[in-house]
Amino acid sequence: MSNQYDAIVIGSGIGGGAIGALLAHAGWNVLLLERNKHVGGRCISYERNGVMMDLGWHFYCLGKVGPLQEVCNRVEMPDAIPWNDLNGTSYIQVGSDQQKYTKQSMYNFVSEAERDNFKRLFSSVFTMTDEELDKLWYVPVKDWVQSYTYDPMAYTLIESFAAQYFCVSADVASCAEFILAFRAVMSSRATAYPSGGNFSVALAYIDAVKKYNGTVKTETPVKEIIVENGAAVGVITEAGEEFRAPVIISNADLKLTVQGLVGEEHFPKEYVDRVNELTYSSHGVMLRVLLSEKITDKQVVIYIPDDKSPPCKVTDEMLEGKVPHLIGGCFGSPSNFDPNLAPPGKQMITSLHACPPDIRANMDEWRESLMRSFYEVYPEAHGKVEKVWVDPPSLVRGMAGETGCIIGIGQTIDQVHEKRPSQISPLKGLYFSSSEAGGNGIGTELAATSAIGLFEAIAPQKDALLAG
Repeated sequence: MSNQYDAIVIGSGIGGGAIGALLAHAGWNVLLLERNKHVGGRCISYERNGVMMDLGWHFYCLGKVGPLQEVCNRVEMPDAIPWNDLNGTSYIQVGSDQQKYTKQSMYNFVSEAERDNFKRLFSSVFTMTDEELDKLWYVPVKDWVQSYTYDPMAYTLIESFAAQYFCVSADVASCAEFILAFRAVMSSRATAYPSGGNFSVALAYIDAVKKYNGTVKTETPVKEIIVENGAAVGVITEAGEEFRAPVIISNADLKLTVQGLVGEEHFPKEYVDRVNELTYSSHGVMLRVLLSEKITDKQVVIYIPDDKSPPCKVTDEMLEGKVPHLIGGCFGSPSNFDPNLAPPGKQMITSLHACPPDIRANMDEWRESLMRSFYEVYPEAHGKVEKVWVDPPSLVRGMAGETGCIIGIGQTIDQVHEKRPSQISPLKGLYFSSSEAGGNGIGTELAATSAIGLFEAIAPQKDALLAG
């Protein structure tokens, strides 16, 4: 087998698989290298004790109308991802008050005196002009909310969505990024989850790479990106294999790529300084509960214990090393989308909660708090819990080979839009396709937009790039 390719993609996460699929479909000779046995990066599924589980708890907010589907459409595989839409069984719970998830229910949670102000905020999401929106890229969500209302629950409700979308708190999340995402989610009503689990999305892209004659090698970690005459020209694997291509695309962690796989000496100092100061999204702990029987038809419940603890926010209490009595989170039942994701007659319920990077010292406390929160949302589960798993951030680090954060480089006010790292690096021949460079959107959809943007940038230059 030749070691010469048109493009080498490092990593099979959503950004890596998507750019690999797009290039292969366009006739590029693609080699995709994945360090792990599983493909998909942070977006994988795996079997444990006979139960299929996701690494993380991904909902795909735009589903079959979003960028994940657009990649499939572009590579002429429109049915590759087996989407299951939300069917209306989505709820929001504040304290013990659980209501169907609608705009009206959110209005109901806000104090009556501030309800009209909160409604004006919602209205502005859909009526804001592009010029008005463009002024909000570097304004925190918190400042925008407080320009309408200081009601603590109004702020917590909005922060719960910002934190779920971007896994950063509302006092640093970009307002324009949030408004664009919130508007799209509310307008499209296309939130979905695929049959087979998260793995189905990553597998669709890997199948496309192979269909269009690309090569995929798993359990092949890259040790080094080869730089010659000021350009990235190939890779060396940890096994000592060497592969060459004029286009090297990293789906690996951006800092790891610059600092480790390439080496800082190959980049301008100002670029290295910028990379070194980049910050990540928060980390997450996963709760998975297997029930002896099906207890609910609800697909999703967003749980907010109080007006200080929205889902996916690392609280001051957590940072002090304490475990909150109750923890906000997004609960969902994968088996209510695909019954095959739980053993016959049983039910899986999963939830994601923000946490500090390392919670191993007090895992028992975390487990107790997570289960208290679980029973607040599902009191009918008492006596029917068959098995409980609690997965800390170290699982993400171990399985995805990343930092353990939920998304990647955070979509904070100093790391979005024109301040976000570009997919095109200053080193000739080196590019990025991931949730850490370019793009916009939520989680996996952010990675897909990164891939689409990179493809549109380099595909027209194919002849020149391949000629060197």
